[in-house]
Amino acid sequence: MNKRQMMEKKILENVDLLIEIILSLDMCEEQEKSVYLEKGSLIAEELSDLLAELIGPNEDYIQDAMQELILQRMPDYDFEDSAKDINNILERLNQRESKTADEFSVSQAAPPLDPLQKAINYLFPQFEIIKNHRHQGHYFSYYIPSLKVAVDDCSSPVTDPVRKEYICRQAGIKLIPISRDLPCSREIIREIKRRLDTDTTLC
Repeated sequence: MNKRQMMEKKILENVDLLIEIILSLDMCEEQEKSVYLEKGSLIAEELSDLLAELIGPNEDYIQDAMQELILQRMPDYDFEDSAKDINNILERLNQRESKTADEFSVSQAAPPLDPLQKAINYLFPQFEIIKNHRHQGHYFSYYIPSLKVAVDDCSSPVTDPVRKEYICRQAGIKLIPISRDLPCSREIIREIKRRLDTDTTLC
């Protein structure tokens, strides 16, 4: 049996499983229907993947093929009820796929900016900003080359403020140390502005 034949066999097995679910839906209690619909949507998901590999990924073609296969192999049964149950299962499948896509989208979203980065982006939107800039063996949280301004998180335990201040003074860089104790980006913005306006505190 070649790969295509194995795939076709698996498709028919899933179709038969779906038919069992559909027949059970009309005989089960109302509170059990949700369980059967969920089982049906899982089988339909696998069937959809198999059909996509066989006939292509067009969603409309796949769902039409799925319905046609189910109705062809369905025993003598009320067509309207069958079509309704098939649609309910496919609707549940679409809801699952939509939820998965939303979860994936959220997981791929960029992480939220920390307050210091928000403040930097707000104050210097038109300038190039280098994050974790390395200068003479020391790292500075943010550096704006065109302004020769370095904004550094001084709350880090590995920070050497005296050495950094000396390096900046020698290079003509204005160093603005910022503590993470400031509660929000608004307070950080005020502190950076205050430091920029007070030349004596800058190196």
